[in-house]
Amino acid sequence: MRHHPLLALLPLLALAACSKASGEGGDSPYPFKVGFADRGDVHVTIEETGVVEPDRQIVVKSPISGIVRRLLVREGDVVRAGQLLATVVPDIAQANQLAQMRSDVTSARIARDNARRDYDRALGLTLGTMITQQQIEEKHAAIQQAENTLHRVQNQLRLVEESGVVANDSSQLASIRAPAAGVVILRGVEEGETVVGGTSAFGGGTEMFTIGDLSVLIVKAAVNEVDIGKVARGERVQLNVDAFPDDTVEGVVRLVPPAARQQDRVRVFDVEVEVRGRQSVLRPGMTANVRIAGPTRRNVVRVPVEAIIYQEGKPVVFKVSGGEAHATPVTLGLSDIAHVEITGPGIAPGDSVALEDPVAAADRAKSVRRRS
Repeated sequence: MRHHPLLALLPLLALAACSKASGEGGDSPYPFKVGFADRGDVHVTIEETGVVEPDRQIVVKSPISGIVRRLLVREGDVVRAGQLLATVVPDIAQANQLAQMRSDVTSARIARDNARRDYDRALGLTLGTMITQQQIEEKHAAIQQAENTLHRVQNQLRLVEESGVVANDSSQLASIRAPAAGVVILRGVEEGETVVGGTSAFGGGTEMFTIGDLSVLIVKAAVNEVDIGKVARGERVQLNVDAFPDDTVEGVVRLVPPAARQQDRVRVFDVEVEVRGRQSVLRPGMTANVRIAGPTRRNVVRVPVEAIIYQEGKPVVFKVSGGEAHATPVTLGLSDIAHVEITGPGIAPGDSVALEDPVAAADRAKSVRRRS
């Protein structure tokens, strides 16, 4: 292997410049940091931040547009499925629409009854003299058409009434009820405010309440695409929040999504972590620090991360021996914040390795010698 001409002069340049060692304690004959390859474990840890969320949360909207008359719950209240949350008085357009739907049902029912009477009278007439078979069939078809119309308008009215709209002699009200049990984590309206119905095409409706199931919390952490290969379902996670820095909560990776999304020009994966055990320090909306315990390689040959230098896009380690630093191509395995696993030949435990580019260090030493 051909070496850079400066590498053989490194010891002399170092002595001339009176360089201090920045390796393991004391003076060194080299103008660069020196470390050692050894055998040990490599523990991969991915650190990200994420947002605490309920595992299941539901946004509640009004089925109609109108004005909020009563609010019966607020943030933090525990509600049961079907519990009344609020009432809404429909605006004029909504009230007129509901009245028109009820009128349509009445008209369709009358039309259906009239068609049935016409058909019954036709059956009482003498076939062939007073009425034809074709006329009887036409009257029977009229019954079917009238019944179809009645079913259609009845279904439309039923859907509105099932959504909570009720009527009495003096007014119409929409009863907003909890679709599921949980805790009210957000109330987005106040009494007297105008809300837009959830079926409206403009903005999708006003979000009146958000109800969450706080028995199970999750944290969604945006993991960079370069690290996603180190994350697997079922891996242990440590969580903490700035409000309680000394309290660590355990979690487990529940989902590694199959597709990435774009975030600030970087591709990330929204990894879901399910919180396990004590959850008292976590609240929905908090930013959590996420530490995912990735894979571990035990008793492997490793070098300090600073020892990995890339030449023409390929990793090398400068092995120091005989007064020279030799560039040795290596095959890399896992890496953590301190060490990189060496999976191929070339580096053995106990080898001295440069912790920076020896060529650049030699140039610096040469510049020091010239100035002195």
